[in-house]
Amino acid sequence: MIAFKRFVLAVLMSFALSACAGGSALQPDRSIFSLDNNYQRYAYSAPIETTLEQTVAVFKEAGYKLDVIDRATGQISGTRGASGDKGSISDKDLKFYALVLPKGSGSELGIKIVQVLRRGPLGSSRAELIVNDAVMYQYLFRRIENVSASKPPAAGVDGAGDVYRDF
Repeated sequence: MIAFKRFVLAVLMSFALSACAGGSALQPDRSIFSLDNNYQRYAYSAPIETTLEQTVAVFKEAGYKLDVIDRATGQISGTRGASGDKGSISDKDLKFYALVLPKGSGSELGIKIVQVLRRGPLGSSRAELIVNDAVMYQYLFRRIENVSASKPPAAGVDGAGDVYRDF
């Protein structure tokens, strides 16, 4: 009987100790950002910082929840529901992975979009399909390129106190 009580005490202590152990920070698998033939690429004359900011702006505007924005390495990723509508009922989600790299005096953007299909009870089974629609990627690259053109001119005040617009 004493052995059984010691065993129960040991089990309870191990549960208590395991509850105190903190888990490591969740981080996406960085190998998904290695450029392969699944990434669609487009070169920009803008520097890498500008291309990265414009890419982030376009995906945020499209309703993606960004989980990686790494300015040091140029990595961006995120997810969203298929339509981007909050009330949408769908078994499809979209994920994207982007990598901004220097190319000459400009930059190159590589993007991979993945459609996630959930099937089975409570979405227990998942399938991921890489989207390879060239027209869709060209549209996306153009939107990213035109982000700065669609923004209103910046206003400021010069040294004399006069308001000016940057055209």
